[in-house]
Amino acid sequence: MYQVGIKNRFQARHFLRGDFAEESSPHEHSYELEWVCATEGLDENGFSVDIALLEELLEAEAQAVRGVLLNDLEFFRERQPSVENMARFLHGRLMQALRGRGYADARIARAELRIWESPQAWASYSVP
Repeated sequence: MYQVGIKNRFQARHFLRGDFAEESSPHEHSYELEWVCATEGLDENGFSVDIALLEELLEAEAQAVRGVLLNDLEFFRERQPSVENMARFLHGRLMQALRGRGYADARIARAELRIWESPQAWASYSVP
């Protein structure tokens, strides 16, 4: 299996619903995203997935949430804006964008989006 991955950073705000002490008030995190896509084989050019395309798509998604209060996004209206749900949200948007650029689901054997909310803490979402 071949894997390619990229990273990006963004800052966004959120607050957790419920009694989570200071996490229940709006606050900002500096997030680091890691997106890894795996394929069983290589294309006719010897590539797994176009890294430049992955960078473009990840930057577009990071830009879309940069500086945003995540709770205001439709996806989070009924969901806790946890780092786990953020990983699922961004993963879905990235895979939709990748499909829109000609990558069929069958070509990508596995994709994972990992979000670091601090140097020690992360969550990820992946689909085989």
